[in-house]
Amino acid sequence: MSAPTLSQINVFPVKSVGGIALSTAWVEKQGLTFDRRFMLAFSDGSMVTARKYPQMVKVRSSLTSDGLIFSAEGHASLRIRYTDFKLQEAPAQVWKDNFIAYTTTDEADDWFSQVLGQRVELLYCGEQSNRVREKLGHNVSFADGYPLLVISEASLAELNRRSPEAHSMDQFRTNLVASGTEPFAEDSWKRIRIGEVEFEAVKPCERCVLTTVDVEKGAFRASKEPLNTLSQFRANERGGVFFGQNLVAKNEGMIRQGNTIEVLEYKDKEFYPDNSPQSYLMTCVEREEVARDFVTFWLEPSQGQAPDYLPGQHLPISVEIDGDVVGRHYTLSSSPSRPGRLAISVKRIDGGRVSNWLVDNLDVGATLSCEQPGGSFHLKERNDKPVLLLSAGSGVTPMMSMLRYLSDHDQVDDVVFYHQCRSVEDIPYKTELDELKRKHEGLTVLISLSQAPIDWFGLKGRLTLAHLKQIKDVEQRQVFVCGPDGFMQKAKNMLMKKGLPEEHYHQEAFGVSNISQQPLKQITISVNGHLFNGDNQKTLLEQAENAGAPIANSCRAGLCGACKVTVESGKVHQPDVPALQEHERNMGMVLACCSVPQTDIEVVS
Repeated sequence: MSAPTLSQINVFPVKSVGGIALSTAWVEKQGLTFDRRFMLAFSDGSMVTARKYPQMVKVRSSLTSDGLIFSAEGHASLRIRYTDFKLQEAPAQVWKDNFIAYTTTDEADDWFSQVLGQRVELLYCGEQSNRVREKLGHNVSFADGYPLLVISEASLAELNRRSPEAHSMDQFRTNLVASGTEPFAEDSWKRIRIGEVEFEAVKPCERCVLTTVDVEKGAFRASKEPLNTLSQFRANERGGVFFGQNLVAKNEGMIRQGNTIEVLEYKDKEFYPDNSPQSYLMTCVEREEVARDFVTFWLEPSQGQAPDYLPGQHLPISVEIDGDVVGRHYTLSSSPSRPGRLAISVKRIDGGRVSNWLVDNLDVGATLSCEQPGGSFHLKERNDKPVLLLSAGSGVTPMMSMLRYLSDHDQVDDVVFYHQCRSVEDIPYKTELDELKRKHEGLTVLISLSQAPIDWFGLKGRLTLAHLKQIKDVEQRQVFVCGPDGFMQKAKNMLMKKGLPEEHYHQEAFGVSNISQQPLKQITISVNGHLFNGDNQKTLLEQAENAGAPIANSCRAGLCGACKVTVESGKVHQPDVPALQEHERNMGMVLACCSVPQTDIEVVS
């Protein structure tokens, strides 16, 4: 392969704000000229970044002979000139570094405050930054930790090959882009020369939630891509994900787009285990209407064998909708006891982008890109305890997988199948359930309708204690529950009150649990003894920061574990994230960046 080439040079005049592509740049030890020389800060000097205010990335920057011009949608452009700066000393903080920066203009402060909807100041680091990092032995601008970052085009291409979504180099805010390499060649560079400057690669760049910001929309991607994909093949043992190499300049000089990148010294690449799930291409061979607006898609592998799975697990799929590749997880309704075919059952729902697309567009002969099924919610190895399968709405799909599995293994000695839905037309798999009832004397099927007709003689309304009384020895069963959050919370509370041991209760949220949909509730939060008022809508980290009780953090995406705290009292909604292990959950630990208080809480770090 020919020598690598410098294909892009980027500077970001204001930390977290849109960047500028240059054809030439002057390199100083503190970084590229014009790069991260400005930062937005609160009155106490703490940094303001797109990790919390993703709309910052949509602010555009332009260099002028005497200053800069900034533009943002819905706002008149702002022009600042160096000669107008007040240059009053002001405190500044980047992570744990505290140093002196300088004020710019009142107009700049007002403009950025209007754009963010938050009172901020635009600080300038000065011609030579006062921030000296001991690890480097010299000064650094407002950059996170190191003066420069390099990423190869081939590395981005490899990420895009693996990711269900497309990503651009803009998401990674790199200064230098290399072309003409193999993927992650930059991991092996110890010393390189570009133009007049020699650089040393200091360490891999650990990535955070900022990479998940959609640079066109100025909003976080709900999928948490590309962090999810990077965590599969670029993560270390503690869950941190890495993409790109941090550089320091050994001398000052000029670099130009098109310069050859001369590798002066190599190093061993960091090792990251590849835990990427195997991909499958599945063909839809049958569509089965199982209830009103509820369709089962039967899938067979386009080649090779169908993946193995356990009854109750989900199937990750990805589809292309309006040019976007969108990933979702759908619980399998088929049973592994019937090999060769998989089935997902999809219900049309308001606002269900992927679900509705599947119902409208996935016809026989169409293909789906899938990954290895997974999930911890599945039928355990059978013991002598009777079973209760409890579901509502679309949560019926894993229950059908489990019931089919039990039936095929003749293990329906004492199984209760309870399902809650709206009307007779919404009862899923009705014909099959009737057949299974006739086949197995030990199967009890209970259907409760919230909008029951006059001639309905089954259960009515939502799950109640009266319904549970219909189930013999309910507290002695292995119970599997799936449905909306409210349904599962109610079911668990009632079953625990009935005396069901917690180790016999198993639940899975169907779809994406959105805690912000809970009714707003004012609560009291204590962080390391700092008491303040909060709510049950925003994350613990965000509320603590707003209250002046900051918690140490880094990635803000549940990957690094830097914001781990212990809940001394109260309840917190903590989603499954890579950086929190099961034993830590059992010890009451949560991650402040992605946990949401549900009651008055007290936490310590």
